[in-house]
Amino acid sequence: MQLGYYIAKKLGTSKQQSFTKTITLLAMSAVSISVCVVLLAYGILLGFKQEIRQKVRGYAGDISITRYQLASGNESNIFTIDSNFLATASKNPEISRISPFLNKAGILKSDSTLEGIILKGLPHDYDFTFYEKNLLRGKIPEYNHKSISFDILLSEYTSNILEVDTGDRLMLYFIENGTVLRRRVSITGIFNSNLLEFDKQFAIADLRALQQLIDREYNKAAGYEVKISPTSLPTEIQNYLMSILDYNYAIKTMSELYPTMFQWLELVDTNVLVIIILMLVVAVINIITVLLILIIDRIPMIGILKALGSNAQQIMSIFNWQGLFILIGGLIIGNILAGLLAFLQVNFKLIKLDADTYYMDAVPFELPLSYWVAINIGALLVCFISTYIPVRLISKIDPSQSIRFR
Repeated sequence: MQLGYYIAKKLGTSKQQSFTKTITLLAMSAVSISVCVVLLAYGILLGFKQEIRQKVRGYAGDISITRYQLASGNESNIFTIDSNFLATASKNPEISRISPFLNKAGILKSDSTLEGIILKGLPHDYDFTFYEKNLLRGKIPEYNHKSISFDILLSEYTSNILEVDTGDRLMLYFIENGTVLRRRVSITGIFNSNLLEFDKQFAIADLRALQQLIDREYNKAAGYEVKISPTSLPTEIQNYLMSILDYNYAIKTMSELYPTMFQWLELVDTNVLVIIILMLVVAVINIITVLLILIIDRIPMIGILKALGSNAQQIMSIFNWQGLFILIGGLIIGNILAGLLAFLQVNFKLIKLDADTYYMDAVPFELPLSYWVAINIGALLVCFISTYIPVRLISKIDPSQSIRFR
């Protein structure tokens, strides 16, 4: 057995209480807290990003395709759906779904008030998973390609203003070519995505019902909503779509459509990076400090070992091993603590947030196992390398003086 490991193990497992024993425990606690904070901070950062991206993706897809043309308001860029383009794009394995949509501005009228709204028309084969996840009550409307449905999905924000609920029927007014058109619609479900700027603007309707207001051919749209596979890069799919469409189309990714929201996430990145650096600095300082204390406390032992013929490298390895034991203990405790806190937050949402500000009602947490392992390995390497700073002092200790050191 290696001498350094054997002595470090004996010192670490000694039941004798001492000042250095207390310092070692405090250092291990500091490392565990630092690791716990780093894991939680990075997990919360990824959780925020994942949650925001999923919400924006649910509303607008990964990539939005619209047509350049002069128009006014929010119902611009009406064009004929290109079935050849849909067939070609759908063959790309990195595109999971591409759906036409149509926006139409209108006014909803209840018994108590009026509210402006943008009806987003979606086809019968649309993936409504996002709305199902955020559904508060009622059910998702059922559309088909043969008939027209006037069932709508309304946000909780709009339903509260109109003082309506699922099952209620409303009058919906449109202006088309200077003519006021009206339809009676039924609310089948109420949802809340916590993206207020979207919730207060949009309601979900049948694409065919909105197409009927424009013409009777049912082949018009305002754009295509593209969703890609999780492993695909939006910019690569964007370039592919540009290659099969002409210059009349605007093809934008989520970050280009909503730059303010993603710039806010970049600021969060900076804050988390500062926290991670500070926690690693704290852990490194604690390791260096405790090893210096251990070296000072064991100067007589160092002198005896040198007098018995041990070289500096063998003695230095004792304190390297002690530092490693502290790090491993701190990592284990920190991981257990971080995992417990993350589990409680994910399942019980202990820490709440203002949904109007943060777009979610509780602090999210998302940290894949690969990231979790990488953070632990990185923290272990950084802190272990720092143990070589104080142990280099051992080579300067004189055996004749150190044996008499008290």
